[in-house]
Amino acid sequence: MLKRHRWSQVALTRRTAAVTLLALTAIFGLGARCIQQTSVHVDKDGYTHITGEMFNDTDIQGTHIMLRASLFDDQDNVVATKDAPTCPPDTQAHDQTMFDIRFDNPIALPFARYDVRPISGVTLPTALPDPDVVVLKTDAIRFTGVPDIPGIPITDKDVLLEFGVRNRSGVTIVGVQGCAAVYDQHGDVVAAQTAELTQIGPGGPEPAQFDSLGPALAFLVIRDVPTTPTQVRAWLWFGDKGATTSAWKFFSTPLITIQPRKP
Repeated sequence: MLKRHRWSQVALTRRTAAVTLLALTAIFGLGARCIQQTSVHVDKDGYTHITGEMFNDTDIQGTHIMLRASLFDDQDNVVATKDAPTCPPDTQAHDQTMFDIRFDNPIALPFARYDVRPISGVTLPTALPDPDVVVLKTDAIRFTGVPDIPGIPITDKDVLLEFGVRNRSGVTIVGVQGCAAVYDQHGDVVAAQTAELTQIGPGGPEPAQFDSLGPALAFLVIRDVPTTPTQVRAWLWFGDKGATTSAWKFFSTPLITIQPRKP
């Protein structure tokens, strides 16, 4: 019988050596220099988002990574601030993660500039273990001509990410989280999504789980993607929804070209 395990339940025992705050050393000594490919936009509900990447160009492994975004007026006064984690919530040496920071209230005042920087985290003495999950394929699909019918879970404003995955660990993985960043022609992140991956079960969509019986398909929908961007990058990490850390390495894809497709 296959063993079942939620990765986050073993996170604390694997983190006993993670005791040093990153705030004033290593990664955070880089200040805003490790924040890149940023952009700001207002969503359909009037909320301001700052999206982008955090790149770790050190040999440091980290977890519980938190960022602070600030908006400033033309007198350099702070209009609003918001703290949020990266996605995934860990950082790996010489690798990037993404972020989508949404301010709590619609911003009525105009702002002249914005800033994002790391504010806290915990260093790890060694890299997180490999979950032994192989992503065999990734596709990014924008369906065109989707009818506007209530109940259809995707529109032509969305991009569907499809992952073909093989789990070689010998345990069933429950709790598969996804992050996705959409890039414009300048390489800036202009849309983002964080959500638990789903798969098609007997009763319809359900949270994804990867067993060791064979390849599995899992999906992530990126909502309200502008029509001009053509590439997306995704990250998979293992833990409970909303967790601030994982017990295992995350996986990131190369840039994927968005392909149009009729339903």
